[in-house]
Amino acid sequence: MGARLTVLRVALLLIPILALLSYACGDDDGTSGEPAASFPAGGDGGDDAEVQEFSISFADNTFEPAEFAAAGGVVVQFNITNGGAAIHNVRTAGADNVFNNEDDAVSDPPLVNGGETAVLQWAAPVAGGTFDFRCDFHPEAMVGTITVEKGEESSDGGQEGP
Repeated sequence: MGARLTVLRVALLLIPILALLSYACGDDDGTSGEPAASFPAGGDGGDDAEVQEFSISFADNTFEPAEFAAAGGVVVQFNITNGGAAIHNVRTAGADNVFNNEDDAVSDPPLVNGGETAVLQWAAPVAGGTFDFRCDFHPEAMVGTITVEKGEESSDGGQEGP
């Protein structure tokens, strides 16, 4: 009887803790909870776009590597591996280099558990610039940059980055 009561007490203690953790790690960006598209609004992502691939891995609260250089006007594809235990993702700021708006690109899937893989595709602005990326779950600790060299001008003139 004593062991059964102990198990019940532990279960009752864990339920509110798990509920709190679920709320704290939930979707708080004001969206519907649907995953963001791999390509930001305005990104071409067409089949004829040149793709520049990189591998990036997560340890707990670090990106490896955290700096990349890419050509303007190409599709940058990150092949992602989560080697840590915590949930992570990658979000790139779009051409305005501001997070959490319609020109961001987010890893697919947007939640990458330990041991899982993901992909992120991002249209590098033709005009070039330096663009930030981060983990939405660890936005202060897990940050990096993509330096984009100016590419060939397209018919729309491209959009200049910061």
